[in-house]
Amino acid sequence: MNKVVLSAPHNGEIRVSGVQTFDSSVDFTAFSAKYVVRGCEQYRINNRTYRVESGEYIVGNATSTSHIIIDSAQPVLGICLDIQPKVIQEILDFEYGTQPELAAFILQQEQMVNRYTAAHTHLGYAIRQIEHHFEALTRDEAVLHHELLYTLGECMVKDQVDLWQQFSRLKSVKQETSKRLFDFVHEARLYIERHFLDPIALASIAQEAHLSEYHFIRLFKKLFGRTPYQYVLHLRLQQARNLMQQGLTVAEVAFQTGFADKSAFCKAFKKKFGQTPTAVK
Repeated sequence: MNKVVLSAPHNGEIRVSGVQTFDSSVDFTAFSAKYVVRGCEQYRINNRTYRVESGEYIVGNATSTSHIIIDSAQPVLGICLDIQPKVIQEILDFEYGTQPELAAFILQQEQMVNRYTAAHTHLGYAIRQIEHHFEALTRDEAVLHHELLYTLGECMVKDQVDLWQQFSRLKSVKQETSKRLFDFVHEARLYIERHFLDPIALASIAQEAHLSEYHFIRLFKKLFGRTPYQYVLHLRLQQARNLMQQGLTVAEVAFQTGFADKSAFCKAFKKKFGQTPTAVK
């Protein structure tokens, strides 16, 4: 199943899919995001392999050519967004003024492919709203309005501007060196987002980034404004707040989010949110 659920020829397209087997090359015809609702898709792009799992997505521009492999006993469900470059350019000009370097980074850079955890980006939040209507969209029981393409474009631009600013913080002599380091640290952040509820050793994270621990910590903080440990703590506390709002006890949440005890959890929670865990229920 590969179904177009919204199409505006000059602005973009949204598709939903359910595929068990696929092995073929696919071009990114516009500025595109491919999100996995359920299952796993494997992409081969620019001699790199990207494994995109449930709740994650990968983005690329019209310079990207990918080979996609899907092999699953159950249909792998996905949402594909294609936003035309003219829409991205219009949003860039309106929101950020004329910045040829930024526009080139988003629309023309051959290796700007990246994958993301949807829970932590502007675009991811928007895609998850579409995901809530996935089954209805497959049955033509839900309607998406063309304005949504502009909203998605705005979210894409916000995330890519953040990415550009992070990339610009790397002042390596050679651009290819900066891109390589940025890719390593970005992949390490994705690793943290996948495993933040597990016991994570700094050495393991640094290994994901192919860097020494010291170099990795410095680069991570320079790009994302937090050390790896601070980022793990941030994700655990965000998850803790969600669990508290679902009605779990303080002890249950502290255990599920990896804190040593209730006291340590409550102290960290209040420091971050300015209130006790029970106050958020």
